[in-house]
Formats: sequence, C-alpha cells, structure tokens
Amino acid sequence: MILVTGATGKTGNAVAKELAAHKIPFRVLVRNAEKGASFKELGAEIAVGDMADKATVSEALKGVTKAVLIMANGEDQLTIEKQFTDCAVAAGVKHLVKLSSMESEPGTTKPIPAMHVASEDHIRASGMNWSMIRPTFFTQNFLPAARTIKANNEIVLALGNAVVAPTDIRDVAEVIRIVLTNDAHLNKSYDLTGPEAMSLAQAAQNFSKVLGREIRYVAQPVEDFRKVLTQVGLPAWRVNAVCDEFKLLSNRTNAHTTDTIQQILGRAPTSVEQFVKDHIKLYQT
Repeated sequence: MILVTGATGKTGNAVAKELAAHKIPFRVLVRNAEKGASFKELGAEIAVGDMADKATVSEALKGVTKAVLIMANGEDQLTIEKQFTDCAVAAGVKHLVKLSSMESEPGTTKPIPAMHVASEDHIRASGMNWSMIRPTFFTQNFLPAARTIKANNEIVLALGNAVVAPTDIRDVAEVIRIVLTNDAHLNKSYDLTGPEAMSLAQAAQNFSKVLGREIRYVAQPVEDFRKVLTQVGLPAWRVNAVCDEFKLLSNRTNAHTTDTIQQILGRAPTSVEQFVKDHIKLYQT
C-alpha cells in the first residue's frame, strides 16, 4: 500500500490520478473528509486527519510500505515532515518519496528551500530508502493567469526578468509513479525541469502562438503581489516566504534544464506550447 499526503493540492492530486490510472493501490491522508470523498471514485482508501497529529499519521501509515510526502509550504512544515518521517520508520515503511524543489541547495537562507534541505537530510539519515523529487517552476503557475489573459491579454507575475524552465506537474506525477514502482530509483535525487529555459516574455510568446493573439508578460512589483497574498488570507509567514521565493527566481537569468524527465519517462517533457493547447479553453475569450 502507498500513502499519499497532500492529495488535495495540485501535485498530490496529479499523483493520485496517476496511481489510479495504473491501478496501483493507494491511500490518501486528507484533513477534510468532504474533499477526500472524491478520491473514493479513484479507488483510493481514505484516512482523515491532520498531518501535524502524530497519532493520525501513525494510524494512516498502518500497512503502508511506500509513502509520498507532499506538503503545502508553512511555518511548521519542517517539524511536521520530520515527525512524518519518524512515524514512517516506526511503521516499517520501506521507501519514502519526498517532493522538494530544485532551488533547495545547502547553505540557502530562504525559508522554504532551507526547510526542504533540512527535511531531505532527516529522511536520508532515517535508514529508510528514499527518493527526492526536485522540480522547478511549475507550468501550472500560468493557470491563474487565465483571468488576465482573457481580460487584457496579459500574464501578470511578480518575477521580474526571471528565466525559468517551466515544468508540468503531470510529468512530475508520472515520474513519482515510476519511482514508486521501480527499485532502480531508490536512494536517488532527481532535479526535474521542462524542456526549455525561457524568460516570461518568451513564455508569453508560446501563449500567443497557440491562442492566435498577442499575449504580453507584465512584471508585477513584488510588493503588489504581497498585498494580493495578504488579501486572500495567507498567514504572514507564508506571504513573506513566498515573496522571498519569487525574489529568488526573479534574480535568476540563467536557469538550466535537465534531461531527467526524458530519461525516466522515455519521452520529452511537456512544453509550454503543449500545456497551453491542453488548457486552451481556460484562455480563450
């Protein structure tokens, strides 16, 4: 049995769908029973409870041999991930797959990458087999831009002159499914990127090509982005951490790509152009 955490988020949901599509038995740990109900249609077992609660986690891990650790970024994330790891060891889990990030490098002072680094270290020291999945900027970050693309033909993001390598969550989920089901990937760390490094202006050109009209990239000031995050109710710690992440990306003008998705999946990673085609109804006026 495989336990998937974070299944109500974008990446965890994609992993759940990928496992279901290949008829691989799995269980999800969700905080909200109503949100968890949709996973029954995928054939999943449902465990309900808070990731921060040790008893809940221990119960959810009963009978589990492999687990996927995916968490929304938060102030207590490292504490919770360490506790989850320790509970997994106690439950006899043989393989833990953690979703981390390519930006998480030793010595970083940024809060979210630093937590990922410390969590990775804790997992490696646990004695379990592990796999670290480390994607970069998700192509799905362009989904919220549907509103401004429809209204003004603009992609508005607080990323300055950043160069990114947009990486499709669906590819990441497929990698995780393969890593879970093939021991060749035990105790390995994988940096995942899309097929091409590009500026946000170049990404907008991909949208223009598919949509048949000019789409422009507008660099939103970080402080304006901060106000938006605050208005939607994110806690102060997460607002500051997310803004730090965007500032980090904004200063990167030399993003590199890896061939890891190609090597693992046996096909090229999903391009921005293909992503737009796949979601075209969202962007059409």
